[in-house]
Parts: sequence; C-alpha cells; structure tokens
Amino acid sequence: MDDQNELRCQLINAARFFQNDYQDRGMVKWQGYFLSDHTEDVGKYSKNRTNNRKRQDHEEMSEETISQYLMKAFDQHFTVTIQLRNHDTEGIVSPLYHGKVLGFHENSVVLSDNTQVFLLSDILYVE
Repeated sequence: MDDQNELRCQLINAARFFQNDYQDRGMVKWQGYFLSDHTEDVGKYSKNRTNNRKRQDHEEMSEETISQYLMKAFDQHFTVTIQLRNHDTEGIVSPLYHGKVLGFHENSVVLSDNTQVFLLSDILYVE
C-alpha cells in the first residue's frame, strides 16, 4: 500500500506543479532548430549566388557550328553542355545545361534531363 500512496502523492504533486508553477516557453524552445536550418539555407543561397556571379559567357559559336556539333552528338549519343545567350534581369549569365540530344523540332533541340526545349538561335556555346 505504501507504494501506491507514494505514487499517488507523486502524481498529485506533478499535477499541481503543471497547473500552478510550470510555464511552457512556447516557440522559444524551438528557435534553436529554426536558427540552424535558416543559417544552413542562407549559406546555400550565398554559395549559389556567388557561383552564379562568377560564371561567365563562353566564346560565341556560329549557329552553323552549333547545329553541326549537336547533330554529331545526336548521331553518336554523347552528352553535350550548352549555354544560352540570355542573361537574367540582374545580368547573371545563363547556367550550363547538360544532357544527350534526344532530337530536333523545327529550330530547336531537346536534351535529356531537361524539361525545356532550346531554340538554336538562343544557344551561345556547345561542347
């Protein structure tokens, strides 16, 4: 019986403590987690932004040279890398796109691993 009385006293004391004395810190206790996730995201964003700013245009190739190289890549099934002429509103150079040439449609080319179709006139460089 003593064990049951002791347990009952402990439960009553615990209930009283949580009703009268304990104050939940709410979101404060979670801020450390949010801070570390935010810091990691900011680091990734900063690194990505720095890499984008360092990227430069490759030497421009003629549309005929680009077409010939892409046809060769299509025929021999090797991976190509292309860079587009366009820059974004901040002047950041177009990223490099990689993939195998899946085919051509009118004046555009389709690469594997990419959801967009690239106009031949928009391509600056291919390797």
